[in-house]
Amino acid sequence: MNTLDDPKIRDILAREHELAEGDRARMAGVRDKINAAKADGTFTNALYPKDAYFAIEPAMGVFLNLCARAMGAMHIVEFGSSFGISTIYLAAAAKDTGGQVIGTEMEASKAEKARANLAEAGLADIAEIRVGDALETLKDLEGPVDLLFLDGWKDLYVPIARMVEPKLRPGALLLADNLNTFPAELKPYLEYTGAPGGPYRSVTLPFESGLGYALYSGG
Repeated sequence: MNTLDDPKIRDILAREHELAEGDRARMAGVRDKINAAKADGTFTNALYPKDAYFAIEPAMGVFLNLCARAMGAMHIVEFGSSFGISTIYLAAAAKDTGGQVIGTEMEASKAEKARANLAEAGLADIAEIRVGDALETLKDLEGPVDLLFLDGWKDLYVPIARMVEPKLRPGALLLADNLNTFPAELKPYLEYTGAPGGPYRSVTLPFESGLGYALYSGG
């Protein structure tokens, strides 16, 4: 059985995606303010609302699930769980493979909601949500890591990737959201995973927000 086909899980995801879609109009206005702040040099991460969804699209969630299932991922790590939409897709895959998910979230209120969503989906024993700065909460991460999904603060993609890299197994996947949405902010990440002679082979997949797909060949 594909756990993602569970009617209860499908209903939860449909509800959360609907809530996220309803948040898009509000976030469009916030992005205008953020872009203006970046232009005049007054930008700080505090401009982002603490209760914003920042959710992946449904098709990307299914893709994450398929990637994890296809590779038999046992150890999945997520940077930026928000309200747990992407975490549910990954945890559903982990339930099928016998694996586990470690998620991270800076905002305690979001982590609490993510845990509630996972519990409602029957996946609380599959996924752990660590609260706080991911550079701290993941620094003692045990390997080998099969899949790392990056969807948190964009300036931390490279630092998180570098920190987790020694724990990646050869053939591990780095999946990174928002390469199209934040091209300037994520240029360093694209350069890092696309460096000639480096340990990654990467491509940007044509989801609306742009999903980086990088294969780790080993150190």
